[in-house]
Amino acid sequence: MNMNDLKEMCKRDTKVDSIDLDGYSISIPELSSKYFQLRHEEKNALRFLENQYKSIKLSRWLYYSGKANPSEYEKQPFDLKVLKNDLYMFLDADKMIMNIKDKIEEQEEKIRLIEDTAKVIQNASFNINNAIKWKKFLSGDLS
Repeated sequence: MNMNDLKEMCKRDTKVDSIDLDGYSISIPELSSKYFQLRHEEKNALRFLENQYKSIKLSRWLYYSGKANPSEYEKQPFDLKVLKNDLYMFLDADKMIMNIKDKIEEQEEKIRLIEDTAKVIQNASFNINNAIKWKKFLSGDLS
């Protein structure tokens, strides 16, 4: 699921209709379950990306340190001799590594959004209770 679709879904699922407070209240357990399942799926996707990152980083480390398979250098020539102390600079600037890091960061953002939305949904009962009390107060019911 891409970030924009996730944002729209979160917005839709946290919108409470002030007329149908009881309907939303009844849907809270189902919505909570939905977001816990979604969090689990996105955490698995994050774990996959982190493993990909480790593999790519090792591959690129071998490449920049001159220890990669010779066929790698035929595909993508690299004629520099990189000092051990300078290796991190090449790894930090490597496009493949930066690309996977960006994917990891986006995945982490998705997980944060899901967790924040789940908290909002879990706290909805409290907010609904306050809304009901406020409506009672406005109608003159002081009990």
